[in-house]
Amino acid sequence: MAISQTLTPYEAGRASALLMGFVNAVGDGCHHLVVAASANGATLSVSVPFHKDGEASDLDPDDALEAMEILTLAAMVGGGAVMRTNFADQTSEVRGWKLVEFYAKPLSASEIFNAYCTDAATGELIPPEWGVEYVAAPRLTV
Repeated sequence: MAISQTLTPYEAGRASALLMGFVNAVGDGCHHLVVAASANGATLSVSVPFHKDGEASDLDPDDALEAMEILTLAAMVGGGAVMRTNFADQTSEVRGWKLVEFYAKPLSASEIFNAYCTDAATGELIPPEWGVEYVAAPRLTV
């Protein structure tokens, strides 16, 4: 059974508001949102690419539904979201949020840098990606 078949109206509304909060948190450009939830040693994630131009975005409805399912799970068990914005000059910005109970806590630039530049298995530092700036995530308006 898909998660979406068990969402309450409250959960669906909150997940939708969070998703649109992520979309509205960034400016124009080519974006890639990854939402992940972890429980019992397993991680479920979804990757959602979209372009934004002003108030319009090309967010795919099927991707949006899948993201809402993972957002709902993350709200229940914990998880996170990361947004990568790619620019024409081949550089990127990466920002992230910790997800708890339908609330997205913005991560600071150093928190997202540490998450991306620390080897999960060994805890050792790894060099940052070339052309990537790790930036503080904005608070979402949901």
